[in-house]
Amino acid sequence: MRNIVLCADDYGLSPGVSRAIRELLSKRRLTATSCMVVFPEFASDGPLLRPFFDQADIGLHVTLTAGRPLSSVLVKGWLRRLDARATREGVDRQVDTFTRAMGRPPAYLDGHQHVHLLPGAREAVVDAAKRSGAYLRVTREPVTLAMLKRPAPVDSVYLSWASRRLARLARQHDVRTNTGFRGVRSFKERAPFRELFRTMIDGAANGSIVMCHPGHVDETLTSRDPIHRQREDEFAYLASDDFPRDLEAAGFQLSRLDQHSAE
Repeated sequence: MRNIVLCADDYGLSPGVSRAIRELLSKRRLTATSCMVVFPEFASDGPLLRPFFDQADIGLHVTLTAGRPLSSVLVKGWLRRLDARATREGVDRQVDTFTRAMGRPPAYLDGHQHVHLLPGAREAVVDAAKRSGAYLRVTREPVTLAMLKRPAPVDSVYLSWASRRLARLARQHDVRTNTGFRGVRSFKERAPFRELFRTMIDGAANGSIVMCHPGHVDETLTSRDPIHRQREDEFAYLASDDFPRDLEAAGFQLSRLDQHSAE
């Protein structure tokens, strides 16, 4: 059996998303979740994750796009015009908010909409991870013909390319990372999530992180994010009996990152 870390992104985005993730954690269908700490609900919903410390990696989903369009952040980042000092201070504030709410530092850092890959942000997250003892989620994955058969192949190629410098910085600073990354999708797919997921994990390396986005739709979510029905679909599959059967049939078991070798 190969090990994969199944990570639910966006805990803290809305009460419905957070509740769905806790339900899946209670069923032991997840081994990690990434927390957004920039919304007020995290003060009450964050501590509800404490009972799961021993079974899942609870990490920080660094958020730079709350109140700012992603396109603006991407352009500034790749043009190297992000305010490095402000970005570093923002990352540090989010680490502090997480630590106060949870009573411990994050197990890992990644980025909402993968902003942690950007120049000006990646240096800040590597430094924060080094100081807190966290690992980093990198989005490297071999660019092969097999990638073209998975959902959102162009996005997958971009994320693998964009992660190279972050991975190099992590190695230079002795910060651990995962060994592979799956779960990329466009959220425009028409196929059932069960079919998408089986394609996503096919051939994944031992130690890969597979991201997912389960959730229950509520008014807060609809006011903050355009992805609704897909979150319910992902939750329904991950909570179903089909999910563990599919996982076993593919030769995988869920684990935390420290349960297998990492870089």
